[in-house]
Amino acid sequence: MNSSATPQIIGNLCVGIAALAFLFPLQKLLMDYAGKHVNDDQWVTQALYALIPLWLALIVAMSCVSSIGGFDGLKLGRPILHVFAVAATASLAALTFILVGLYIRPGFTPRGLYVPGIYLVPVSTLLLAVLSLNPKLGAAVPIQWLRLPWTIAASLSLIVCVGFLGTWIARTGVGGLAGFAYRLRNPGPSSQEILAKVSTLDPDHQFEDLLWHATRHSPRQICEAATARMRSHPKFINRLSSELESGHVEPALGFLCNATLSPTEQTQLARPARRAMERWVDRIPAPNYTTKKHLKQLRNWGEGTLKPVSEKFANTGVDFAPVLEDFQEKVTPSR
Repeated sequence: MNSSATPQIIGNLCVGIAALAFLFPLQKLLMDYAGKHVNDDQWVTQALYALIPLWLALIVAMSCVSSIGGFDGLKLGRPILHVFAVAATASLAALTFILVGLYIRPGFTPRGLYVPGIYLVPVSTLLLAVLSLNPKLGAAVPIQWLRLPWTIAASLSLIVCVGFLGTWIARTGVGGLAGFAYRLRNPGPSSQEILAKVSTLDPDHQFEDLLWHATRHSPRQICEAATARMRSHPKFINRLSSELESGHVEPALGFLCNATLSPTEQTQLARPARRAMERWVDRIPAPNYTTKKHLKQLRNWGEGTLKPVSEKFANTGVDFAPVLEDFQEKVTPSR
């Protein structure tokens, strides 16, 4: 048995494990969250269970690629190439985790924006490992077209990861690392625990708490349970109108954005909804009194909430155009 046989065998076994992890746990994760609106960190543990086996196997496979000279074209010593192969592949694992997180909690961006990256990064790494570990396949399919762009992309990812990690550690110190580890071990209450809590909330005295659980950012079953609890209030419309006119604006408008209302309810809630929008827009600070990032966050929230709410009340005769125009004027930077 020649010296490259053992790395080839180990590498191909790891490629097979990675392929199985890609085809099953990762696909299940993506399907589980395809239609969900998530506002907690419960997804982190499930994502790590799906990604860790995939990328551990790929790290070992790419280390084997380095052992048989797969990166010798970089003209560096073999120990440095080993370190590069492991570190660069680990940085791509971090990139995939970020893309998965953005897919699960996309905010106001479309989920489909992150799907190509979620597939392209591990598949390209798998393909590079297969072609590098099996010279006959590499001879039939030119590998340089894949190796060079993969190396460039992995190097850039590694530089970004090292820079970000170094900056973060310098800013937060050991406490930041400890806090991150704690959050991974304690991702927060599960959906079942939240459902159990929702079932105990009193719609008379904890109406606002129920509103927070009934927005589009909550999982569907939690949103439905919170909505049912609120609607059990004997004066549901009056209570909701009060929240819109003088209560906490964000959860009240968030509920309207997600709620199914009868024509009668639309008529009763149209003016309170417009008043809530006016209150929220009035609180938007002038551009010179806030940051561009904060103004962008306000614009994203307003565009994702105010317009859908106004459209829901389009047939009530209440004019929402002035408040929408005021909103656009306040969040559009002057040129």
